[in-house]
This record gives sequence, C-alpha cells and structure tokens, in this order.
Amino acid sequence: MTTPRDERILIIRLAAIGDVVMASSLARRVRDEMPGAHISWLCGETVAQLVEEFADVDEVISIDDRALLTGNAGDRAKALMPAWRRLRAGKFTRVYLLHPDVRYRVLTIPLGSARVIASTRHEAHGAMNPVPGRYLGDEFARLMDGREHRGPIIGHFPLGRLRSRPSEPPPSRARARVVIVPGGARNVLRESALKRWPVEHYAALGASLASEDAEIVLVGNANDDWVRPYFGGVPTTDLIGRTTIPQMLETLSGSDLVISHDTGPMHLARLVGARLLALFGPTMPSQFVIQNDRTTVLWGGEHLACRPCYDGREFADCHDNQCISSISVDVVLRTAIWMLRRKSSPTPDRPSPQTPGETALR
Repeated sequence: MTTPRDERILIIRLAAIGDVVMASSLARRVRDEMPGAHISWLCGETVAQLVEEFADVDEVISIDDRALLTGNAGDRAKALMPAWRRLRAGKFTRVYLLHPDVRYRVLTIPLGSARVIASTRHEAHGAMNPVPGRYLGDEFARLMDGREHRGPIIGHFPLGRLRSRPSEPPPSRARARVVIVPGGARNVLRESALKRWPVEHYAALGASLASEDAEIVLVGNANDDWVRPYFGGVPTTDLIGRTTIPQMLETLSGSDLVISHDTGPMHLARLVGARLLALFGPTMPSQFVIQNDRTTVLWGGEHLACRPCYDGREFADCHDNQCISSISVDVVLRTAIWMLRRKSSPTPDRPSPQTPGETALR
C-alpha cells in the first residue's frame, strides 16, 4: 500500500506564465499536506525557468512546448519522445493534469497505472474544474480533493513558495519605484491584444508619474520591444528583454508599485507579494487575482453588455476593446498615487469618484 511518503506526484501544466503561477498553489498544497511526497512538474521550456524557482517542486521535466503546440507531426513526435521516456521512468503514483483540453491527455500515455486527475470543462457541474468565475489558483489546488465537489472551502489556497525569496524593498527610498508592464499578453499559442491597456495610456501615465518624481521601470520580454518608441520622451529604466525570470522577480519585489494588465508579470508580481494595480477588461478579475491589501483592480467596461467576453478559451471577435481602453489615465494615476501614499498613511482618502464604466475593486 502506498503511503504519503511513497507518493510520487506529477503536475502537468505546460504554460503560460500566469497559469503556471496560479498552478503553484497545487504544488504548495501537496507539499503542506504530504510533506514526504516527491513532486515533479512537467512544463514547457518557455516557463521551465519559473518552475525551477518553486520551492515545493523537487524535479522539473521540460518539453519543447513550441514544437508540441505549433509544430507539424514530426516536430510533435520529436518533442514527445524524450519527455515520455522521463515520465515512464518517474514511476508516478498520482498525476494532476491542469489542462482541460482533452488533447493534452497525450502527455499521460506513458504513465501506466498512475491515477490521473484532470481539469475538465465537459462534466456535470459537480465535477467541473475549473468552475467558471472562480479564482484559478483555488481551482487548481482543489484537484487534490479528486473529482468531489464540496464546500464551504474557507479562505484561498496560497501561491507556491520560492526557493530564494527576492529581497524586500528598502525601508525608505527617496523616489518611489513604479514598474510598468506595457506589453505582454502573448504566449506560445496566441497573442491576446484585447487584454492590453493601450500603450499610449501607459506612456502618458509614465510621464505623469515621472513628473511626481517617481522612478519608472519598464519590464517585459524581448517580444515587447515594439513599445519602446512610445516612451521616447519619458525618463525610464528600460529592462524590456533584459531580465531572466529570477531577475524579473527581483525587480518586481523591489518595487513600490507594479502597474499591469492581465499578463505574465502581473502574476509574477503576486507571486512575490508586490503591491499591484491590475487593469482588466475582457477577462474577469475574480478568475485571475485575489483582492487583498496589496492588490487593487480597475475593471473597465462596466457599461458594456459584452464584458467579459473571454470564455476560458476564446475571446469575442472584437476590434475595439473599449472595456479596458475606457479606463482613463487620470483614474489609473490617481489610484497609483493613492496606493503609493497608503504605505505611509493608515487611512488615506480613496480616489473618487470613478469615471463611468470603470470599477475599482479592493
């Protein structure tokens, strides 16, 4: 009979950064409830550097996710074979497959008699995971209960722990350091431009914050170099495409405030506990963030019957993302200044009123 100490657990979540961050809640719950278990994680090469930072994971198995998800049949076979060999050698007793799409079941072929517990959208409500509208980090962690649907579940499952905790911001600094994430919203499979707050808005925001004597830091990956010209007249520290994931975690942790729409660095900011101002439009905030004293959300488009339009897989055929673009620079600026001042004032005045169509959640 297998005991908790003998359990060999495999988590399968290939990408993207935000989903991997939220899935870390499952690894943490397994570690907390089964401290002697061996936990492996099968992920894509594009996020392996992040998974290697999770203290709750003993082994990272990576696969060429670009070839697997976008290549031809030969490319997919070439990516699968070495991963299958490592999975077969792992002798796993329990597998958590965090992809509802049944096509990802191909990854479990070599796992033999291991018990596979998978996310699914195609079962009755009692067995559905994730349930639409719920925070995905909780839904991933809930898979540890199997296919049961129970309640109430009090509180939220925390995100995973990091091997080396990024350093905290210094206790005092002459200038506030604000990290801005103007690009992103792109992964191996798609570009989700509808989620982006307009880059022109970010540039105007950066200029206004700089005039308030804030230090502006730009982050993103190498694919975000298209945003640079918009910040030509704004004094910034440009780190776009110049940081590894561990370095970005350090940068986010060392900030006084991070401002981002729904994209990878927004989730990394939550992972390190940074103060976060998150901007949402076509996606539902409750699925991707937990509101607390370090996270404020502005959800635009309250006046739109089509919000949210993301169904967990696809966006509407929309060519004018008024939902997020209707969030004004002025509202974001006032909210950012309020959040920065809140660090030193126990009861600051909340910025009000909100402009029509913009909802601030705290």
